[in-house]
Amino acid sequence: MAVTDAVDPGKQTVLVTGGTGFIGVAACRSLRSRGYAVVAYDDLSRGRRNRLPDDVRMVVGDIRDAARFGEALTAAQPQCVVHLAAMHFIPDCVARPRETIDVNVEGTRRVLERCRAGGVKHVIFASSGAVYAPTDEACVEDTTPLGPLEVYGESKLQGERLIEAFHAETGIATTTLRLFNGIGRDETNPHVVPHIFESLQTSDAIRLGNIAPRRDYIDTRDIGEAIVSVVSRSSGHQVFNVGTGIAYAVAEILDRLERILGHALTVVQDASRFRAAERMVLAADISRIRSAIGWSPRLSLDDTLRDLVSAYGLHAQRPVNPVRAASPDD
Repeated sequence: MAVTDAVDPGKQTVLVTGGTGFIGVAACRSLRSRGYAVVAYDDLSRGRRNRLPDDVRMVVGDIRDAARFGEALTAAQPQCVVHLAAMHFIPDCVARPRETIDVNVEGTRRVLERCRAGGVKHVIFASSGAVYAPTDEACVEDTTPLGPLEVYGESKLQGERLIEAFHAETGIATTTLRLFNGIGRDETNPHVVPHIFESLQTSDAIRLGNIAPRRDYIDTRDIGEAIVSVVSRSSGHQVFNVGTGIAYAVAEILDRLERILGHALTVVQDASRFRAAERMVLAADISRIRSAIGWSPRLSLDDTLRDLVSAYGLHAQRPVNPVRAASPDD
């Protein structure tokens, strides 16, 4: 669409930066399903327009282009901006640290500059569990120390500080969502789970690095619902973890996938896939968002793996189970 096109004034409008990305698509779908008018702002460097619902308006632009983003805000007049656009594939961030800071920090600064004068009432910022210092315990928003291990986490921590300062200076409501490891359809980067499924297209042997680290894997559909749940709750400055509260090793994912597929998989250890700095556990305590907002994840790891088996055209041993709540006993 041209940035001068009008958005339906009869609905509350939400502008999503990075709207065609992995999390962005899920957010746009969830917002539309709840009746919001949605504008996606994206440079299309990773995502694709055809992944969005047809009635989501699209503006092509870079978040670092303040003039272009300002035009999009003026045209859309959103009440809420969900800022997801970022570099977030860690190997890329490590290889291109200056670009990571430019996109994730300076890009965020420019988005906020335009939101300051654009009549926006609420800004939601997608941060990451990577802002926390290494710990064996589930991360708690106010008590777990912050201490990123690499440039991606540092860029998100700087973004959080910009968001907090923006609220203090303007009084505009802000929410920081510390997202943990999203998994699901429409992945735009070669993270470990899509790498496993891409490998299974041609072989039962999968080249992997360290399969012992444990992560809190959350379906992007649940992340989309978490975003929707905070859009209308616009007061003050809030920080929430968004995860499941359960951490799984890559080895456990493979075990579960073997049970779903009904046959064994082979891991080929690949030294090039090991990270120089690796935290062994990263999991979210989600007590705060559950208590304050009433949001909890609906989908278990097995639910997501079964959906991906279907998405990649693989054969499951048994039919997909109904959606059920994630449980520490899974």
